[in-house]
Amino acid sequence: MTEKNYTEEKKISVIVPVYNVAAYLKKCVDSLLGQTMDKADFEIILVDDGSTDGSGKLCDEFQVKFEQVRTLHKRNGGLSDARNYALQYATGQYLLFIDSDDFVEPEMLARMYARSNEGSKKIVECNFFWEFENKTRLDIRKSYDSLEDYLINGRVVAWNKLYLRKWIEKTKVKFPVGKLYEDQAFFFKIVAWLVDISEVAVDSACEVHYVQRSNSISYSETGRISEIIWIYNDILNFYKERNLYKKYHDELEYRFYRNLFGNVLLRKVIRLKDKKIRIELLDLIWQKTQEWFPNRKNNKYLKKTSIKNIYLRIMNSVFYRFFYFR
Repeated sequence: MTEKNYTEEKKISVIVPVYNVAAYLKKCVDSLLGQTMDKADFEIILVDDGSTDGSGKLCDEFQVKFEQVRTLHKRNGGLSDARNYALQYATGQYLLFIDSDDFVEPEMLARMYARSNEGSKKIVECNFFWEFENKTRLDIRKSYDSLEDYLINGRVVAWNKLYLRKWIEKTKVKFPVGKLYEDQAFFFKIVAWLVDISEVAVDSACEVHYVQRSNSISYSETGRISEIIWIYNDILNFYKERNLYKKYHDELEYRFYRNLFGNVLLRKVIRLKDKKIRIELLDLIWQKTQEWFPNRKNNKYLKKTSIKNIYLRIMNSVFYRFFYFR
């Protein structure tokens, strides 16, 4: 094997955690190898997280064949652990996290780096495609008006963003190991380190194909819905520790309340067939929202007229008990 120079700084380090995705890995890596950006300007770091299906061997083959690929092997620790592990090896001016069962557009790296103004932006995010079995949906956002707007409407996923590496290292923010919803924890903590929305740029093109599969990372262990409570509690404590809780209280309250009642409750909890588990989770959500957001009815964003807000405003104990006793 030809000796590679792993110390030369690149424009972008693409970090791809790999765990038992032998059937999908080639499509993902091929889409990265096919970038229009000069291959000398980016590196692909494949992190084999203790795969048992031959994915690790595939990673080694990619490293042998392609100059810009580096493979790391580690004991299984989960998605967050794999991402965190790769940070110590990344040399890129920017970091990009891509999931191994997704794929990207050929001009993604070039277009996103161009939006960074050669390092003046701390975050560059792109739009993306939701790839379902029988259809594709675009997820589009043109810009953000303020950090408050970013907290309320920003896409919390980690894989549609370039992050300025030295800034990330300075913040010491990591992905929470062993937890679901790790992207939400990372997003809200990183935003807390931004000074102004001018530090964020948006690439208007859809660059990532976010593939929806019943056995994908996104749908594994959905029974552990209660983990979102741990994540939100951790985020709220983080903002309190940084003396930012009062400043962004309304934004965090609205975003978390909207997600708990508009996403977790309606799309997941009430669909659980096990009534005992369903009731336990309903109780937990109700208890935490009362504890965290006792005055949520006064939230300035919740008062705005929209179908979504009308639903949230009438989500009182009577309506809640309808789901409780169904």
